[in-house]
Amino acid sequence: MLAVAIGFFGKGVFDSNLVGKVNGEGITREELSERVARMRGVYEMRYGGNLFQGEEGTQNLIRLKAEVLDEMVTEKLLLQEAKNAGYRLAPPEEIEKELETIKRKNGLSTADLEKMSGGKIEDLKAQLGKEWIISEFIEKAVLNGNRQNGNLVFAQWLAKVKAEAKVETYERLEPVSTAKASCCSSGSGGCGGGGKAQSLDPRIEQEAKAKGLEYYEKKTGKKGADTKVTDFGCHIQVDIIEDGKLILSLTYRQGEVQEI
Repeated sequence: MLAVAIGFFGKGVFDSNLVGKVNGEGITREELSERVARMRGVYEMRYGGNLFQGEEGTQNLIRLKAEVLDEMVTEKLLLQEAKNAGYRLAPPEEIEKELETIKRKNGLSTADLEKMSGGKIEDLKAQLGKEWIISEFIEKAVLNGNRQNGNLVFAQWLAKVKAEAKVETYERLEPVSTAKASCCSSGSGGCGGGGKAQSLDPRIEQEAKAKGLEYYEKKTGKKGADTKVTDFGCHIQVDIIEDGKLILSLTYRQGEVQEI
């Protein structure tokens, strides 16, 4: 089963330089901080420098850290699976090609790219290398060329991998909100009615909408529904609406949806 330890621990119990472990492989505070800094820079460039200012900005930053840590855990799992299957090294020419494509499409110089990513070009190459390995592994070993049902096949495979993994995280990265404790009723899958909606990252909102509609279309065979995405603090909820009527409610977490 997926073992998740979340909280604060006294010094000496765990390596203070680690924010978590995935099947015994550590994720360092430095790695997390660097990734958060890069993502923060991207969001501030897209949505303005005040996105992480003030009380609401503090909550946004906490959410960003939690999302990044979740992404790093998933990335670590995927890399472990890929390496176990023999996908260990990205061809340098492929990375250079991808780098040039990014620069050309966005009209960026190497210096611009370093400024935007918040790190050296070698750091970006290393990240692109990881992404190439993961992409090749998923395409060839997980999907086996099955593009028609690719999202579903991958989601089912990833859920199984996560269920069998041992994941430990040593930080409490949750927004501080008085509404959070009353959001979900004990023993229920949805919101208990007392939850206060919170601001939602636009990227997460779009991902949640897409996953919600994908689930709805596969379940019903219909298209053209509307969606409403709400962050209740305890969970992100995707409501599917037809002709002004609520048809289906889902929770969204880490790229996956489940019915409430």
